[in-house]
Formats: sequence, C-alpha cells, structure tokens
Amino acid sequence: MNIDYLKSFYWVAKYNSISKASQKLHISQPGLSMQLKNLEDELGHSLLIRSNKGVLLTSVGEVVFEYAKSIFTLEENMYCSIEDLAMKENKLSIACCKNFGSYHLVSKLYQFKEVYSDADIRVDIYSTPEVIESVLSYDSNIGIIIAPSGVDVLEEKEFCDDELVFFTHSSYPSDSMCKDEFLKAPLVIRDKCCTDYRLIKDFIKANGYALNELNVLLYSNCIDIIKSFIFNNNSFSFLPRSCIQFELEQNLFKEIELEDFDAISSLKYRYAFIKRKQYELNPFEKSFKDFLLSASEEKVFAI
Repeated sequence: MNIDYLKSFYWVAKYNSISKASQKLHISQPGLSMQLKNLEDELGHSLLIRSNKGVLLTSVGEVVFEYAKSIFTLEENMYCSIEDLAMKENKLSIACCKNFGSYHLVSKLYQFKEVYSDADIRVDIYSTPEVIESVLSYDSNIGIIIAPSGVDVLEEKEFCDDELVFFTHSSYPSDSMCKDEFLKAPLVIRDKCCTDYRLIKDFIKANGYALNELNVLLYSNCIDIIKSFIFNNNSFSFLPRSCIQFELEQNLFKEIELEDFDAISSLKYRYAFIKRKQYELNPFEKSFKDFLLSASEEKVFAI
C-alpha cells in the first residue's frame, strides 16, 4: 500500500473535505482525487461517497480510517520520541557540590559553552552527600563531589585539587595564629550537612580539641553568608581556597597560618566526577567529563 495515498485518504476523511485536505497536504484537488482512486484500486473497495455535504465514508472506508488514524498517531509519536531524544542528548544536567559549584564551576561552564554552544546546561548545587543521593536515585546522571564517594555502584574519576584555608579579614594584624589564640578566636563554620564540617571536625580532633571547645559564633551551609560575616565582623573561618581565591588576590581576605598544628594535610582534598557505572553518557556529558579531566592537567589553584 502506498503510504502517501493512505495519508491523503486520512486527511480527506478527517476534514470531510477534499478541498481542505488538499490545502493541508499542498496537493491540487485533481491530484488528491487521483490518489484516492489509486488507493481504492489497491484495496479493491470504494472508500468515499461524495455528496453536497462533503464526503462520507463507506463501511470499508470507516475501517480503513480507524487503521489509518492508528498508523499516523504512531508516526506522530515516533517523531515526538525522536525529538525528545535529541533534546535529551543536548542536555547537560549537573548535580554539583557547593564547594566546586558555587565559584569554580561557573568559569569552567563558560569555557565549555564557548566550544559547545548547543548544550542546554542546568546546574543544581547540593552538599556532597546530596549529590551522591541524586545520582543514585536517578534524579541526576552526573555529579561533582568531594572525593571519595565510597559507593561501589558509582564510577568516580578525580580531577581537581582544593583545600580548606583558615582566613580572616585583611585588616587582621598578624599572618599566623598559635593554638591558644585559635581556641579564643571567633569562628564561623560550615554546618553539619557539609563535607567541610567533617574535615574541620577531624582536623580539630587530630590536634587534641573538640568543636564544642571552640568559640563558634555561627554555623551556615552558605559560603556567601560566611564570607559576608567574615568581612563585616572580623571573625575567622575555614573555606575552600577556590571559593576565596578572588578575595585573597584582591587583599580583602588574609590567609592565616596555624602554628604548631598537626594534620594540616587533612584539609586538602580532591573533587571527583561521578556517574552510575551502568549509565552511558550522552555526547555532551562525555564531552563535559573530558573537559573536566583535561583541566586536571593544569595547576588549578595555588595550593
């Protein structure tokens, strides 16, 4: 059966009009009538009865119309599915930990977008545990976390170094601080949902103290709130170097050396790209992963 003849019949029956169908199909009325006759010849039955009120379907025509409707509904669904798939392949949806996503990722995405201008990019910012949960629950296909994830079903590739820096306002008169001074210093610290909290807690513990022994004024999961608090209240905090690099370079903040402290290296960590092991990256996701890993060859932060 000629599918074009069937489509012509379908639109004639749907519009109950040869003239309207010819306009829809961009075919002349004589040409459309010829297609209808050819279809009737192929099937061996009359399908339409012409009248002053338009066209009427014969009993066979009604059967053919129902099948034609199913066929062209499937055709429409097929094209919609192809379009949806193409749109998904253009999408780059990233679940990213706050440390990397709040500052450093912005510049990286700008560079990526310059090369892959067709990419439809969405970034959601979470804590590292929330990023892992988002990928595991299929809400996100790729994520960026503070490594390691410790989850067997995830594929994990480390790509970038960072570290927690102890800092304060640039007006602080000293470049260092001893342990006694540290115990009295007013602190602002990331809250318990953040990986930074665990790193700071373990660092303090390695030096013989507990967090409840410190003079903590505020806990917050928001890096900008902490930075604003430090800038306006001359207190102290630990934040990723990547998040305060600009302020350090502009002499707005000052890095403070902690004298006679052990386990300073425990404040250093790496970021990692993660995905489910069984998931196949779409072209933009694969390109973004390669883009991130290529950045690992560079000295990203002055650590």
